[in-house]
Amino acid sequence: MQSWLEEPPYPEVQWLEFEPAHEGDVALVHDRALLLFLQEECRAGSHEFEPSPSYVTKDSYKAAMGAVGAVLRISRGIISNEFERGFAIVRPPGHHAAPETSMGFCLLNNIAIAAADTVASGLSRVAIVDFDAHHGNGTQTIFWDTPEVGYLSTHEGHIFPGTGLLDEAHHAKGRIINVPLPPFSGNSVFDQISKQILHPWLSSFQPEMLLVSAGYDGHFSDPLTTLSLDTTGYFQLAKDLVEISDEFCQGRIMFVLEGGYDPLALKDNVQACLAAMTGNKDFPDHYGKSPNVKPDVAALIQQLQAYHQL
Repeated sequence: MQSWLEEPPYPEVQWLEFEPAHEGDVALVHDRALLLFLQEECRAGSHEFEPSPSYVTKDSYKAAMGAVGAVLRISRGIISNEFERGFAIVRPPGHHAAPETSMGFCLLNNIAIAAADTVASGLSRVAIVDFDAHHGNGTQTIFWDTPEVGYLSTHEGHIFPGTGLLDEAHHAKGRIINVPLPPFSGNSVFDQISKQILHPWLSSFQPEMLLVSAGYDGHFSDPLTTLSLDTTGYFQLAKDLVEISDEFCQGRIMFVLEGGYDPLALKDNVQACLAAMTGNKDFPDHYGKSPNVKPDVAALIQQLQAYHQL
């Protein structure tokens, strides 16, 4: 991705300047004690600070504040009508980070801070769609009792962090939707979920802005999961989300990078998303089609539809 800084992959892509977030921005969702803890851990140098695992170096706090700042630059630009859509290609990721806790590679919850900021800016409803292969337990915790923020997560069931059961948020039916998927769920499964769960949910919830936790560890080459999306599948998923944002959110959509741990696949998948966002159809795909495994998710979809009245 380094070469993109000199020549973006598509002429429609424009890089934005940004500033690191202020502690007041982060305080929208995180306790100050967590910031002090992270600063202290970074002063200790490179080490694992919790067993999920999560790591820091002496520069990790600076990187985390920079990531939040980049995300806010995009979300605020969308709110102010400077542009309709954007992609924050940032690390460290964020969706496991809870108000008092960093975990699972995540230091600060980038997308949750942006969602809270959009509500504070006056939007009455925002929706977060999380297609990382792991459940965004931190994001769910942060918005557990926040009616203005909807959350839908597709993730591989029964893996880290062990949350994201279908009936986990029984108090928030129709607002917090967890879709635990079987192993080898790939393009066809995600297409079914998009049409039969995601679209009717957003039609009912009627968000004014769509925020996407874009994790690419569901690619079949990724070392951490056994989902089996391929790059074409990610292109179609991003295209669906952009079209949904056009339908329900006046085109306002922001993607924020989460997981993805095969570097070559990650670059391909991010570029496929950028292609979908800019109306292009060409993108690199070094791994090709995923294995032709199609688990039956009809019963899962019916259960979700009944539980959330979709």
